[in-house]
Order: sequence, then structure tokens, then C-alpha cells
Amino acid sequence: MDVVPDDLAELVHRAARAGAAHPADLAVVRRRAATRARRRRVTGVVGLVALVALTGGALPLLTDGGRPAPPVSAPSGSVSGDDPASSAPPGGTAQRLILAGEGGTVRPDRDGPEIGLLSGLADELTPDGEVVRHRVPAGWEQTTALPDGRLVGLQLTDRTPGTRRPDGPDVAGLSIRLVVLGPDDRVQVRREVRVKGQAIKLAGADARYAYLVRGGTGLVAHDLASGREKVLVRTGPDTGGELPFREADVRAGVVASVTGTPEVTGCRIEVRRLVGGARRAFPPLGGECAPSIRLSPDGSLVAVPYRRQTGARTAEYRVAVLDTTTGERRVDRLVGTAGSARGLPAGGTWGCAWDDGDTVRVVWAQLPDPAREVYSVADLARVVTVDVQ
Repeated sequence: MDVVPDDLAELVHRAARAGAAHPADLAVVRRRAATRARRRRVTGVVGLVALVALTGGALPLLTDGGRPAPPVSAPSGSVSGDDPASSAPPGGTAQRLILAGEGGTVRPDRDGPEIGLLSGLADELTPDGEVVRHRVPAGWEQTTALPDGRLVGLQLTDRTPGTRRPDGPDVAGLSIRLVVLGPDDRVQVRREVRVKGQAIKLAGADARYAYLVRGGTGLVAHDLASGREKVLVRTGPDTGGELPFREADVRAGVVASVTGTPEVTGCRIEVRRLVGGARRAFPPLGGECAPSIRLSPDGSLVAVPYRRQTGARTAEYRVAVLDTTTGERRVDRLVGTAGSARGLPAGGTWGCAWDDGDTVRVVWAQLPDPAREVYSVADLARVVTVDVQ
């Protein structure tokens, strides 16, 4: 039998989503590597890029000269009016909308075409509907867009390509750099931030800091100008094989994140204050969290895209807006409904951003029926506007 039945494929996918993958799971690494290979149509460093995003890196508190950097002052709980990060990006919106999520592909028939839906590395949707495909370095990961036109991300590079060595957070010959690109996509800052044995994730950025999650440590503020760092929220070493602050956003003295394992029925959100460390966990939304949760400009609300299974091969995609102080669900809006193609979701949400304190833009993209090729999310995307009253 060459074709897996839809219902069996969907059961397998649901079971896989219900359990957290170990950071050194080679199956996860290879799936992500294959996705990026199709998306970029190149090979080489892609496999190790995926490996480190899940297993490897972290960030040293080092200056360019290799010496320990002195501590940096903690970010304030609010953004001043003269802070470049507080100014609206072009178009008058509070936040830029970067496509989030990778997607996937499948070959339904052995002799047929490959089909699927993939996002770009740093594709942006402007308020007037234009698609901007930013030029980013090879190995780019985890795009964060600043209102002043800059992009912040991590660049992962295999320094010994073709060399076989053991997997894991101690893998040798790997570089992880924090990179800041200017509005013209030229490199303004490129700094090595890896420490062997520690995992790393970019949780957000503003005009002064990149907010990095370090395995075994927690959330740290990395000064973009000097590279100096300070621990903001310490989580300790016991993370159950997962980085804390999964799918996180940092803004206005607040960090909001997805907690726990990626269960189909348990999208759970947690909010912490950077000053004082007050922590609040909210009831689950009853679905699977989707990429790109976003705090409102003042940090009082958080938009959470999520997916709820409605049948063996169908799901609805929604966005909830929660009050970060009380957990009140201010909005829970249906964005779209999609089935599956041989176990591959045929549609979904691909990021969100706040236009202002009352309006959220959510990206929806869906495969045509019938699907005949691998499509770009940006080419199929439409924006759904959600009003928060």
C-alpha cells in the first residue's frame, strides 16, 4: 500500500503533537531540515541549523574580545515615548506582521507531485497587503521585527560541514550568532552568543534589548549595543527537556508564553512581570497553540492563535485575546476552517500583529483544492482583522 489513509495519518499526527519531542530527537531535526531544504532549495548547513534550534546553543556573556561582560541594567517596565521602539512602523500600525510557522509538504501518490504550504524565512505583510521578502543571512532563524524597520534573529552556521559528530547540546563546530539587520537588510550587529550545552531561543526584542531564553537559566536581556546581559526571570535547570517560554513575546515589562508540552487540547498561556516576577497562569484554551502569540503595545492584552480539532480530518483555527492581568477572554474569534491532505493540514494561521490597542491582524492561508504543488504562504495569505471591544 503506497498511500496512507487520511484517518490513520491524522491519528498519527495528533499522537505526535501530544508528546513533547526531546531536544535531541533526530526525527524532529530531519523533518525541519527537509522543510528548510525545500523552502530554500539548498543543502549543507540546513540540517545543522535545525539541529541547533532544537538542541544546541546558547549564549555566552562575552564581549567580542572573549572577556566576561559586565552586567546590564534591567529593562524598565514601560517604554518611553522617545524610545525608537515605541514609534509606529510605516503604515501607522503598532506592530509589523511577519509570517510565522514553517508548514510542511507531502506526496500523496508515489508518482504524483509534492504538495504543501511553506512560509518564508522572513516574509512580511504590510498594512496595504504588500509582501516584503527580506534578505536574510543563510542559517537565519526566529525573526523578530522592530517598529523602526530593523530585524533581529539568530544565525546558525555549521563550521565543519560534512563532518560526522554526535548529536546533542554539546555538538562541536557550531556557531550561533545574534544578528541585527537594518531597514535595508544590511547587517548592523553580528555577535556570537552560543555556549555549548545550553539551548537558546529568541523570545523578542525592542530598541535596546534582545530577549533570549537560555536552557537552565531562563529569560535574559541582551543589550544590542554592548552584548552585556542580565537574567530577568530565572527558571532553573528542570525544564523537562523543553525550553521555558515556548512561543513567547516580550513587551512593556511583560513576558507572555505558551507553557507545557504541545498538547492538542491544552493551549496554556502564562504571563510574568519582568519587574517583581509576578506570575499568572490562565486556563487552557481547548486547542493546540499556533505560532506567533503577540502582546498588545501596552502589554495589557495578548493575542493567541490556536487550532481546535473538530473531526478526524477537520479543524477550526481561532484567535483568542486575553487580559494579561485577569485572564479574561475578551475575544475568541473563528479565523478559518480547514481539512487535511494525507494528514497534512490544508490551511492555518501564520502569524498576527496589533494595529493598535484594539485591533489585531491575523494571517490565514489555505491550500487550493485540488492542490498541485508546494505553495508559498505569502502568495495565498489573506488578513483577518479582529476587533477587541
